[in-house]
Parts: sequence; structure tokens; C-alpha cells
Amino acid sequence: MPQPVSGRSTFTSGVSNFFEFTDTTVFMKLLNHIPPIFLSLGLLVFPACSSKQDKIISVKPDDAEMNAAIARARASLPQFWEVFGNPAHGEKGFSLKVRLTDKHGSEHFWLTDIERKDGQLHGIVNNDPDIVKNVKLGQLIAIPEADISDWMYMREGKMVGNYTLRVLFKSMPANEVKQYKAMMAEP
Repeated sequence: MPQPVSGRSTFTSGVSNFFEFTDTTVFMKLLNHIPPIFLSLGLLVFPACSSKQDKIISVKPDDAEMNAAIARARASLPQFWEVFGNPAHGEKGFSLKVRLTDKHGSEHFWLTDIERKDGQLHGIVNNDPDIVKNVKLGQLIAIPEADISDWMYMREGKMVGNYTLRVLFKSMPANEVKQYKAMMAEP
């Protein structure tokens, strides 16, 4: 059975630099928006919501594929904002992955319950922090648009976006990749 993958990327400063990308907890919240046929698949893929059980996949900060995925996500942010502002085909579960930094290092988190008002962005931290100490799970925080590294939402039961997850496919078992691809609008 595949283990959950959560939404965290970690940079450490100093000793060893790496990303950790994980993509689960946001999916648990998004399961509320998935039709029943996909719900059973989702439960197979995401048996638990705790970040303590998340499977971490490390990616080096100079990884060309991951950096290309982040660049693609950032370049397509206007598409995300257009659909966010005018959902026309049942889109819901809008989430942003952002880089947060403090004196301990940097970490990427999925944020849910996105608010965009008066030029300000806010969202709810949807992962337990591993490195940074300035946020906690469930905290509403301001989002600097420059720190967005990915985005996603659900449309008609399929995941749109989440470009950084695709890079991790090469590190996952084939059956797990197949299950994730079945959930994506554009695998």
C-alpha cells in the first residue's frame, strides 16, 4: 500500500542542503471534493493524515527537474488566479505551496483556505513544520506571492496543478505513481 506523501520541502542552511517534498495533508482536505468512486482510491493512497507518517522524498536544491516544475507552476499562476476568482466547472479545494523561512532554515508548505483580498494573500498552514519554528499546523498566515512554489485545485474530481508532485514520480513505486496519475487532470 502506498505511503502518504505530504506537502513539505525543506532547505537546511549550512550542513546539508536538500528539499523534502511531500504532498498528503492537503489531499485529505481535498477528499471532501472527490466523487465517491475516487474516495476509495484516495483512502488507499492516503491512509493517514498525520505528518509523522508522511513519507519524505529528498530532492537537492539544484535539481533541474524540480526547479523546472516550480518555474512552470509560477509561470501558470495567472491561470490559477483566473480559476480561483471565477470557478466555472466545479473547481474547489484551492491550495498553494509556499516557501517559509526563519532562522532555522526554509520549508515548503501547502496552504489551504486561500484568501485573496485587497492585494493581500492569506492561507492556512496544512502541514506540521519540521525545520521552521515560526508557523504551526492550522495557522492563518500572509503569503508573499514571490514565495509560491506550486498550486493545485480539484476540478470535477481531478487534481489540476501540483507540478512538483510529478517530479517525485521517479522516486515512487509504479503502482503508487499510477494511483496519483489517476487523480490528476493532466498526468
